Amino acid sequence: MSELKKQQVECSFYESAFKTAVCVTVSLESYLAGVKNGKYEALVKRLRSYKAAGDTERADNAKKKLPLLVAGGVMEGGRKLEHMVRYSRCTTIDLDDVPGDPLDFLRRAETLDYVKAGHISPSGTGNKLFVLVDSSLPDHVTAFGYVSRMIERDLPGVKVDTSGKDANRSCFVSYDPDAFYKEVAQVVHVPVDELKAEKQPAAPAVRAIRRGGGQPGANALSNYIDRFESDNPFADGGRHSYLVRLTSALNSAGFSEYEVETECLRRYSEPGFGEKEIRGIVADIYRRYRSAHGCNPYDPSKGAKPGACLKNLKNLSPAPDFSTPEDDGSMGFDIEAEDARLPHFGRDLFDRLPKLLADAVAPAADDTEFDLMLLAGLTVCSTALPGVTGNLKDEPYAPPFYTLLIGPSGSGKGCIHAMHKVVEPWQRYVADMSRHDVEQYKKEKETYDTYKFQQRYGKKKTTAGPVPTEPKPVFLKQLHMSGYTTMARMIEQLHINDHYASLMFETELESVTVTLTQDFGGYGYLLNQIFHHETISSSSKTNGSFLVRRPMMGLLATGTPGMLAQLVPSTESGLFSRLLIYKITGHTEYRPLTSSDNVRQNAFYYDGLGLRLLDIAIHLDKSPTFVSFSDKQRKRLDRYFKREYYNVRVFNNNDVASVVLRHRLIIFRMAMVLTALRKGESLSTDAHIEISDEDFETAFHIGTRTLQHSLLISTSMKHSKAEHHYKIPTIQLDLFADMPDEFRITEILELASVRGISRATVYRMLKKAQEYKLLISVGAGCYRKTEEGKNVKNSETD
Repeated sequence: MSELKKQQVECSFYESAFKTAVCVTVSLESYLAGVKNGKYEALVKRLRSYKAAGDTERADNAKKKLPLLVAGGVMEGGRKLEHMVRYSRCTTIDLDDVPGDPLDFLRRAETLDYVKAGHISPSGTGNKLFVLVDSSLPDHVTAFGYVSRMIERDLPGVKVDTSGKDANRSCFVSYDPDAFYKEVAQVVHVPVDELKAEKQPAAPAVRAIRRGGGQPGANALSNYIDRFESDNPFADGGRHSYLVRLTSALNSAGFSEYEVETECLRRYSEPGFGEKEIRGIVADIYRRYRSAHGCNPYDPSKGAKPGACLKNLKNLSPAPDFSTPEDDGSMGFDIEAEDARLPHFGRDLFDRLPKLLADAVAPAADDTEFDLMLLAGLTVCSTALPGVTGNLKDEPYAPPFYTLLIGPSGSGKGCIHAMHKVVEPWQRYVADMSRHDVEQYKKEKETYDTYKFQQRYGKKKTTAGPVPTEPKPVFLKQLHMSGYTTMARMIEQLHINDHYASLMFETELESVTVTLTQDFGGYGYLLNQIFHHETISSSSKTNGSFLVRRPMMGLLATGTPGMLAQLVPSTESGLFSRLLIYKITGHTEYRPLTSSDNVRQNAFYYDGLGLRLLDIAIHLDKSPTFVSFSDKQRKRLDRYFKREYYNVRVFNNNDVASVVLRHRLIIFRMAMVLTALRKGESLSTDAHIEISDEDFETAFHIGTRTLQHSLLISTSMKHSKAEHHYKIPTIQLDLFADMPDEFRITEILELASVRGISRATVYRMLKKAQEYKLLISVGAGCYRKTEEGKNVKNSETD
């Protein structure tokens, strides 16, 4: 009974990944009971249905809304490691995308005496296992590595996700009627001192006992490979070359071919990397490099380090060089941003703009300033078009969008400051009208309170006339949203603004990045939801409850490349794909003072434009507008974005596919702005307007060029250095397009080498090109382009 009580595991339960200040202490047993009895069934089934339909974006959003469990211990005040007040000695093992049926692996895990509990992951493709250890909190990472080795050894074919190594690691809840929980499980003894002496988590000397099975002992080969793997982490996509290097090291260490083949089959055999290929690699290395066998014998008593073998692999066995360079060679050599061939929009757009926008960009001193002011004008105007909507993929959207202008200090970003004057009259008008409503509310509330007081104390007889009713609270609308805003205040203000779009206008991006890092300001995920008008809400004892069913907000900000890296550190960030980004390139020139400063009235030029926008906004507020593409325009968009989508899938980073797709929506919103401005200027009352070809071409021209800016920026996202490096985003596309309709592998490898593209990248590109039916292999190292492959054009020819 004492053992049973001892194994009650305390965990921390969070209602949401975004609400980490408050959690509830639960037992692991009660959590597993909820997983089994369907407590989270509806939420998890929705996630799995999205995943089954291939809708990864909705699946990811659904997953983020699931509650969280921290099995490592009891947390207070947050979810960081410093918030852990009691350690439960429980490690969470995450097995993503197991090879085969997840239920089968779960049943096999249940037979392991040391696995306390487990269930299928919320995605339905992996497993979550919970294992108890006897080590302390400071040694949790060591214990995690030790347990991971046991799991990978006892469940051949699985790979533990190492991102779960920390004690405060959380996992999303799931639904699994076949989940299991053992009242008593074997507590794993972690030899902390021995492992620390080795400076790496080693595999257990004895495999865990299986029910009904024996207890096989460890051997020198197994220990050698364990230590080799610790020094040389296995990377997906390089299984063949990884096994070549490992086998070469094992050959040099003196292990026999038979035992190496047996152990490699047990460890690495999985769907897509079968027995035949593994046997072939081992046999080939031992045959070709027979003379190198045993040249670097392994002596466990001397603590030889297999990791060193890999670093001098060519000296051990002259295996083919499949290694990849330290820097990512998939994008070629580093380039300067100025060399990326990013064109300006072109002054020919000027004559095609609505009169208000044309006047707004007229003062531009050069092509760069023209581009910046045009984007700024479109963005601020998008927030002053009430009642304008349109559908894209059967979802209703309003015009506001997000724009980020990036450039070094002194590059001319400050020219957009005047654009805020264009929208200020509209924002003041809404505030003034709202202020009138607030004053009216106060009067009605005072009348109502007076009536209730008199009724309560009977100081006045009831008179004829309507009985006062309690008025609905009215608050002041403020459409300007500061970057330095708390998350709660943002939700509250969006709720108050309701029918009208807010605008976050910041010429210093740092105000946003600093606020996002504060506990009170983490509204990053709100920006993602607001972009698509998704429902947002908040509830607190101090501020009450707010539900915004259709939030609308535009964003215009300027910053340096360093600030961008803090805002969106990687291309996986959802915010990155929602931003229209313009990268200032080229060498800026000193701009001399001019005699225009002699005219006082010039300082109020944009104030006059603001009054014109105010008239347009008032007219649109009284005349709702539905905007749509023509069939011809939709087909034009589909042709372009289908090509770009597959181009980034095959020739670029998969993370930026969402950037391509969301630029369709950005183009639609810019076209809505142009269409609505024309309606306001002409005082038209048409309720449904089809976007004109002229406005479509303008929006398409701007959107497709800013897409190239985003793709360029994406090549620098993984660099955290102060000096940002850029690469040509179309390097793989151009390589493929420049090859003849039929070519040999040696030809494309030679051309890739000249362009700075690694061999491994070429092989991955060819594989993906075949998957997307751009290429077919005709054997003997020869390839032939399909008709679709022949249509892939060099980026400079479009």
